[in-house]
Amino acid sequence: MISILDIVHDTMVDGPGFRTSIYCAGCSNACPGCHNPQSWDINNGKMMTTKEITDIIKEDPFANVTFSGGDPMFQPDGFTELAEAIHIETSKTIWCFTGFKFETLIKNHAQKSLLEKIDVLVDGPF
Repeated sequence: MISILDIVHDTMVDGPGFRTSIYCAGCSNACPGCHNPQSWDINNGKMMTTKEITDIIKEDPFANVTFSGGDPMFQPDGFTELAEAIHIETSKTIWCFTGFKFETLIKNHAQKSLLEKIDVLVDGPF
């Protein structure tokens, strides 16, 4: 289960081309340039299963996928499972935005597992 704040189809602001952006809830980085401070509280999201999210992603056959938030790295197990399902069931690429630096993520087993499943990482405080 992943706490999801919103899912937006056909956005062009979270990576190249049309994307389905998965905005998760939960983040304690409190980046000064954060565009989604309402996403910091994990309780602001709706708990969704990997299957529910994957089915929504598959509704748009052309858009690739972006994980944003909040911060997906606060829910690495759920997002790793989701990334695996996306790669099995689609040919979509996955971008992931996080306030963590790459050097920090590779030291955490769960976060490193998610890194191995995404195509592009946009890292660092915003």
